[in-house]
Parts: sequence; structure tokens; C-alpha cells
Amino acid sequence: METKQYQKHSLHWLRRGLCDVVLCAGVDVLTPFVVSGFRSLRAQSPDVCRPFDRRRSGVNLGEAAACVVLEPEAQARARGQKILAKLVGAGLSQDAHHMTAPDPHGRGAALAMARALADAGVPAHAVDFVSSHGTGTPFNDQMEARALQLVFGDLVRHLPVNSIKGAVGHTLGAAGLLEAVMAVQVMAAQRIPATVGLEEPDPACALDLVMGSPRVAEVRCVLSTASGFGGENAAVVFASAAERGEFS
Repeated sequence: METKQYQKHSLHWLRRGLCDVVLCAGVDVLTPFVVSGFRSLRAQSPDVCRPFDRRRSGVNLGEAAACVVLEPEAQARARGQKILAKLVGAGLSQDAHHMTAPDPHGRGAALAMARALADAGVPAHAVDFVSSHGTGTPFNDQMEARALQLVFGDLVRHLPVNSIKGAVGHTLGAAGLLEAVMAVQVMAAQRIPATVGLEEPDPACALDLVMGSPRVAEVRCVLSTASGFGGENAAVVFASAAERGEFS
């Protein structure tokens, strides 16, 4: 299960007052079973991972661990804790399409994104950057591009999108937390990392892809997406620690 789903549950618990603080962590290690599974699905690239590239041929698997501390803003400020960013919304959906393949039209992923934005009270035009799932498989990347087009319409032409999986691999259960850490760093540095491995964008993935070198940009709001086997989709919305009030 992608750790973005855990972030969704953590946000729900905190909003309802069921917890004072939540440690949301993700970790995964490579085993022969995992590697052989991806090979049997023909989802593992024999080359480098190339998210959204016309030559993409699959994932590179990776290992990682990451953890974030979540707590209500008022509580964090009361104890003098430095707030790095805000988790303001989350959404889930289920394709009900195939055991391993995503809905090719991206409808399930789009629904998770739309639910996350609605939960956060953030209009589509207020999103400054999308951290995509971007696995580098032929089906996932094209599906995700279609989902983003469904959610953002013409805005998608000028909305920066990247994937970190070309740099760190698909870290499975840790992927969502790594992206959360990246989102925090992007808002702090106002620089979006380039998509490693992307050299020749696939025309079918008509997105404003960050490639070649990091992009300097004003980023106050980040949408991060994920999809998994069984048709699971998740999305979360992060806002800058300095952001106050509602987006408009």
C-alpha cells in the first residue's frame, strides 16, 4: 500500500482529534520475490528508468526509508516547533479495472486528485507543482498524463510536473514519503528537481515536464500522486508553512 494512503489516514485522525501526533513512515527493501514479481510483469526496465520519455521501458527498483511527523498546527506552534510544511488535503480512489494495469483513461487517478484538492479547499489553478507517480512504465505514465489533463484542463500546459523515480528508483512502500520530503524541500528552496532519465518527452504525455536541470519557481502548493496494484490511487496536497488562510 502506498504511503500516501497512510498520510490520508493520519490527516483524518488528527482532524478528528483521535491523535495528538502521528509518525507517518514508509520503508521497503528489495527481495528476490519482489524483483522476480516485477520481472514477471515485464515492468522492470532493462535500461535506466525514463519517466514520461518516449523510450521508457519500465521501473528501476530501489530501497528507501522516510518518516514525517504530523500534528495540528496550533499544537506545533504552542510548543515552539518549526513547521516545515502543511498537509492540507488527501484523496483516495479505486479503478476497479485490472489487478496490475491502471485504467488507461486515468479516471481513477483523476478522481483521487480531485478529491484531494476538494479536501484541501484548493482550486486547480492554485497548484504550483505536481510530484507525479511517474514510474517510467508505458501504461502508467500515459495514464497519469491523461489524469492530470482531466483535472487541470488547459492549465496543465504550464504546470510543472516531475518524477523522482529516475533518480532514486521505485521505492515501493517508501515512495510516497520520499515525495513528501521532496515537496517540503521544493517549497523551502523554490527549486523543482529535474526528472532524471527524461530526454525525449513522449508526445502522448503532453505535460510541462521539468527536465535537464532544476527549475526555479514560486511554489506554495504541491500535489503529489500515487497509483498501485489493484487499481489503488492516492493523492495529497501540501502547502507552504508560510501559507495562511484559504487559496483562491
